[in-house]
Amino acid sequence: MPKLSRRLTLLREKKGWTKAETAKRLGLKAPSTYGNWEYGIREPDLERLTQIAALYDVSVDYLLGENSIPSYKLSDEAVSKDIKYRMDKICEDIENEEGLTFSGEVITDLSAQYLIDSLRFSMEQAEKFNALK
Repeated sequence: MPKLSRRLTLLREKKGWTKAETAKRLGLKAPSTYGNWEYGIREPDLERLTQIAALYDVSVDYLLGENSIPSYKLSDEAVSKDIKYRMDKICEDIENEEGLTFSGEVITDLSAQYLIDSLRFSMEQAEKFNALK
């Protein structure tokens, strides 16, 4: 399965959307069009690829497999300064990307889960302390 089709499936499932729902969000008349992209039968043109990247808030490079990290857009200044948003994205990357490394070594499932749990715990604690202002 080509990287594009794998990543389309991964991103759609992460959102909890069906193929038909995703096709509708992209303004496609036939849901099978999106399905064909996920199955690797066809590929979207550049305009649609850009639209898909915007829908999933990732870069086109990520969709095409040029980057292994989604390169989430942080164009909105409020979002770009939001540490919780960034940490959530890191957790998503750890959960969904294959072959990630930690200090040059491929990260084990146990280490990945430990990092995710630790980051989420830290975020919960920071939210509690932040609320005490």
